Amino acid sequence: MDSVMDPLPVKSEHFTLEDDLDPKWAVLAHTIVKEPSDTEEAGAKVKEVKEKVKEKFPNANIDDILTEKHITRYLRSTNWDPSQAVDMFLTSVQQFKDFLPFVNAGLPSELDQVWTKRIVRVNSKRDQWGRRVLLFRLGKWNPDDFSVQHLYSATFSLLQMISLESVTQVAGTVFVADLQGFSFKHLKSLGVEELKCLGSFLSGGFPMWFRKLHIVNNPRLFNMLYSILKGFLGPRIRDNVEFHGYQLAGLLDHLPAEVLPKDLGGACDEEDDDLSVEALKKNEAQIMDHMDNLKGLGQL
Repeated sequence: MDSVMDPLPVKSEHFTLEDDLDPKWAVLAHTIVKEPSDTEEAGAKVKEVKEKVKEKFPNANIDDILTEKHITRYLRSTNWDPSQAVDMFLTSVQQFKDFLPFVNAGLPSELDQVWTKRIVRVNSKRDQWGRRVLLFRLGKWNPDDFSVQHLYSATFSLLQMISLESVTQVAGTVFVADLQGFSFKHLKSLGVEELKCLGSFLSGGFPMWFRKLHIVNNPRLFNMLYSILKGFLGPRIRDNVEFHGYQLAGLLDHLPAEVLPKDLGGACDEEDDDLSVEALKKNEAQIMDHMDNLKGLGQL
């Protein structure tokens, strides 16, 4: 993205859902995700997606389920290609059908056993390219405390929230996986279905651009797991994975210190990350409504 825009100031930004792009980001959207500048062209693409989805689900009230803003989310995630947007939507529905236990283990307000461990958070500051940064600390998870379904559901709901931000739909998200503390107990808790779910999610089954996946503090044990996961990753994410090992300085070549915790060489406070969970709980009804619609379509 550095070829199409100048670096932005790194500052805290509220989690604002289903907002409109400001003039600056409207221009960038045209360059980054090929968003039509002509409103009639954009409207025609939105209509095309809706009509094709209606053909797939003739007995569902698609007009209520797929609003213009929801369709725009899928279009931005596929560079405004209506056919690809429909395919991504259908994949999202299929995900809810195939992996329902991993996305439906509890409401965000019911998952405090996950939140209190600070395993997954989204920083309130965007990086220099306007991207959200999600930190996932798998090694902090004790499988004896709660299930992988609870962990996945918490992570999925956070990402569902930021996927409703218009700027994030354009700029995308960076995924930082910190494997400090990863052990054989974690390896045993992540089976083929868990890896299939993660692979599908990262590879185009979710309406968001994962611009980069940074893996840090990864022991050899995790590398064994990744060799299996890689088989479930599509090119959309597989070509954007960066392994840093224990060389944290390399992470700072990609991300500013302000969006990383101190133990990863950064300078942000944990309180910055808590804001994402607070916003998630505040907007729970809105976020879960769309998830419930996808679940309902998966049962048709």
